[in-house]
Amino acid sequence: MPRLVNPHRLAVGQMVVVGATAALFLRGTTSGPWVLLGLFVGLEVVLLAGAVVLLTLTYLLGTLTRHGSRLTENPGGRCAWTVAVWAGGAALVGFGHAALGHLGFEADRYPEVGHWLLGLAVALVVGLLGRSRQVRVGSAVLIALFVVVIVALRAVD
Repeated sequence: MPRLVNPHRLAVGQMVVVGATAALFLRGTTSGPWVLLGLFVGLEVVLLAGAVVLLTLTYLLGTLTRHGSRLTENPGGRCAWTVAVWAGGAALVGFGHAALGHLGFEADRYPEVGHWLLGLAVALVVGLLGRSRQVRVGSAVLIALFVVVIVALRAVD
């Protein structure tokens, strides 16, 4: 394979596209017609359909930005990348949500914060899986900083 022109730009572009799409997708699905549909077909059906759509959308974004990561260059790798992105993003958000709740932040009052936090977490996980070494290191440092700060805040409280 020929050397890619700018692996840093490709990796950051993949982070931005996937992170923003995740936040906007989740923001659009927590209100409006989806809640009404959940009343008719059941919440489980809506949640399952939303998960399938989100994973499919992430896979397609990995296809469109396939040179941002070595994993997204082939279909099998994109499947693993999609699962890793959402598992890692959900783990970071779960940790952050629990820590913010412990610190007195009421996430139920500000659901938009959760959407953007998940978008940021997913973007950082995409960065960890990126092609560029600098982007991987930067994402790892930001994730580690987030975890250390939250643990320190919980220890002080």
